[in-house]
Order: sequence, then structure tokens, then C-alpha cells
Amino acid sequence: MRTSNAATLAVAILVTVGVTVGYAVDHHHSSPKPVAAPSTTSSGSPMPLPSSAPPRLPVLGRLDPTVARPTAHGVTARLASATGPVTSGAHLVGEVADADTGAVLWARGAGVPEPPASTTKLLTAAAALDALGPNFRLQTTTRLVARTVYLVGGGDPTVVRSDNGTAGQGYPAPASLATLARRTAKALGTVRNVRLRLDASAWSGPSMARGWKPSYVTEGDITPPSALELNEGRIDPSDEFASRSPTPAAQAGDVFVDLLRADGVHVIGKVALATAGAGSSPLASIESPPLSAMVENMLTVSDDDVAEALGRAVARHDHVAATFTGAGQAVIARVASLGVPTTGVSLQDTSGLSHLDRITPAALIGVLRAAISSRHPQLRAVVQGLPIASLTGTLATRYTTKPAVKAAGVLRAKTGTLSGVNTLAGLVTDRSGRLLVFAFMASGAASPGLTVPALDNLASRLAGCGCGGGA
Repeated sequence: MRTSNAATLAVAILVTVGVTVGYAVDHHHSSPKPVAAPSTTSSGSPMPLPSSAPPRLPVLGRLDPTVARPTAHGVTARLASATGPVTSGAHLVGEVADADTGAVLWARGAGVPEPPASTTKLLTAAAALDALGPNFRLQTTTRLVARTVYLVGGGDPTVVRSDNGTAGQGYPAPASLATLARRTAKALGTVRNVRLRLDASAWSGPSMARGWKPSYVTEGDITPPSALELNEGRIDPSDEFASRSPTPAAQAGDVFVDLLRADGVHVIGKVALATAGAGSSPLASIESPPLSAMVENMLTVSDDDVAEALGRAVARHDHVAATFTGAGQAVIARVASLGVPTTGVSLQDTSGLSHLDRITPAALIGVLRAAISSRHPQLRAVVQGLPIASLTGTLATRYTTKPAVKAAGVLRAKTGTLSGVNTLAGLVTDRSGRLLVFAFMASGAASPGLTVPALDNLASRLAGCGCGGGA
């Protein structure tokens, strides 16, 4: 029996609300970025909800593919009055489609390439899951040549110092450099004095992408991408907003020296960058969380470091140079193989930080439809990672007031914000229970304080739409 994509998605977009939220900031965004906090304490007991938490609402029911299909006329009429506030001072392009059939219900410049900001991460996530699979894990290893230990980065920026540290903890649980040091010391046996070399050779190329602001590192947006990182390069790992190290491999090496010493192994001489040769032998390793968990968290909180790491992981898998250029090309090629229209798409990075990135609304729609398709179950984490309106991630503080509040809890979307750029792409069920896919991209806006709520209202009108023939 043929099952529709909309019905297949039912399990993937079930939403239980009443979560607690914390905050993190992506400094290229103009406002704090909320993130979902753990739902239990360290002892496993439920976390108490603060008094400001949203009320618990029913879980969304199963989507019914037989409900009345919205029409292009109905959706266009529904959105007509809401596009004006967005286009006041901004250029708007976008598309709305029926998730099940792909029928275009509203379009304005759907094939026009525009700056995507962090909606770029939708392409990166889909490409990584398709290339590597949801269970893939990034490895950080140590290797030995004579009495020289090589700390080899495998592209996992989420590694933390210790298992019981505060920075970077939560879900997904990161790998620990202390664990790697302990395992390395045990593997060394009676050898207690070693030299240390740092191998970040898995990635290459420039440390800044075309279109990046020099202030991204000092303002804490991102670390210059390195295959060997600790705490995503934060200088103060206890501060989510901390500025980043310009030399993340060296930062990780300094910490590893201290951890080895704590396990009885002393590093002699200076620590230097070097590549572990073919003659090196493995000592120990640690692994990242599964790719599905990294993708979910990356999309929910809009993590730029992880997005760059996943882009390079795709490049390495597909035998392309693990550089900004290579990663962008590999991501585009992967999503094209999923049937996503990529004409006009060009990427200078895989996080969306570059003002020179270009993606079309049609490409964003294509990625989202691939993610909900029964033909691509490996992409399910893309849907699961989308922030939920007024509840989680970068949408936790949005859709909380009229008129956009009607979409609270029923809209899931990836946000994007750069100077003069505001984007939103995701999924929403209309009033009849029909699943719609949308992508809205606004550029040239002087005031995100006006454009963002206008975009939210535009998307929320889809949630209240009974568009089977009228507005």
C-alpha cells in the first residue's frame, strides 16, 4: 500500500511541549539564541518547570493525507496582506508548497539565489546524513612513533576537557579529552616521558571563508575551523558567549599536556604541529555523539562550528578537499543527488556565516521535502532538529505574541540572521491538518527588529490557513 510522505512524517514531527529553555548567543545574530535544556537532572529526576514555562499542550495528532488540499489561490490570498510588512525596506523571495504532493501554492522569486544565513545548515545537515549515515561518529585519536605521541583531530569540535566539566555538557554528550588522555597513558604502559605533536591535517585551506567578518572569532561566533578543537575553541569554556581561540589546535594541545601529566605521563620539549605518518601505531581514541544527535543539536541552536565540521566530513567522505570551497561543493553535490534543485546555489562555507553564500527558496523547499520523504529515512534528524515555534532553540522566544502566536507549537523552522538578512524555512500544518513546507528569505532590511516579526507573522498565517479555495 502506498503511504504518503505526510503520513510517514507523523512520528517525526510529534511535538511534546513544556520543555525548559536556556540561552546561548550566536553573535552574528542580533538577539539571544535560546536552546533546549535537559529535561532531567543529573540524578534522572524530572527538571522542574519554571513559572514562565509555556503550558503543556496535547501532542500533535497523526497527519491525515486525505484532508482538503489547499489551493494556490487560497494560500496567495491568505499571505497577500502579510507580505507588505516584510517588503517594507527589504527584498522578499520565497515559496510555499504542499509537503505531500510538492504542488507550489505561493511563490515569489523561488529560483532567485539570495543570502541564506543559517538556513544553509539545512543543506549541510541533509548532505552529512546522506553521505555518512545517522550513526556515524567523528573520532579523535592518539598515535605513537617511537616516544612521540600524536594527538590527531578527526574533525569533532565538540570535544570537552573532562567528563564532569560544565562547558558543552548536556545533550548530545560530547567526547572528553580527559578520557583520551587516560586511555593514552594506559596504552603507553611503562613509557612515562614523551614528546607531543598535534595533527590537524585532516582539514586544509584558509582559516576564514570569503564573506566572513574578521570579528566573527573575537565576538565568539566561530573558531577558525580546525580538525583539532576543544570546546569549539572557546577561550573561556564556561562562557557560551566567549571569544574563540585563533589557534584551536594549540589550545587543545596545551590542555592535553596537563591531562597527560595528571595521568603520570610527562611531555618533554615543545609541542608542535606535525602529521602522523603511515608508520605510526594507534594508541587510543574517543568518539563524538552519533551524527543524528549532532545534526539535531546543530539545527536547534544554530551551531556554526559543528556546521563547518559536518561540511568537511562530507568533503572527506566524497574525496573532495576538506576546505571551505571543497566542503561547499560537496554539500551542493550531495543535496543535488537527493533531487534538490541546486541551480544558482553557491556556498563559501557550510554554516551560512558568509554574506556571499547564495541559496534559492526552491532549494530550501527541496531539502525539507527530501527530509520528510519516506524515500530518505536517513534524513529524519533534519526534521527532528528544527526549532519549534515559541518552545525550543532559536524560535523559543518567537511566536509568543499576537498575531504569530497561532503558530506556537505547530511550526518548526530553521532561522537565519545576518546583517541585513533574515530567513526562515520549515514546516507547518494548516487549519485543516495539511502539512505545508515554506521558505521565506528577506534581504536588505535595515531593521531586523521589524523584519523578523513580519516573517513570523507571514509564516504563522499558514498555520491559520483554511486555504482549500479561499483565505
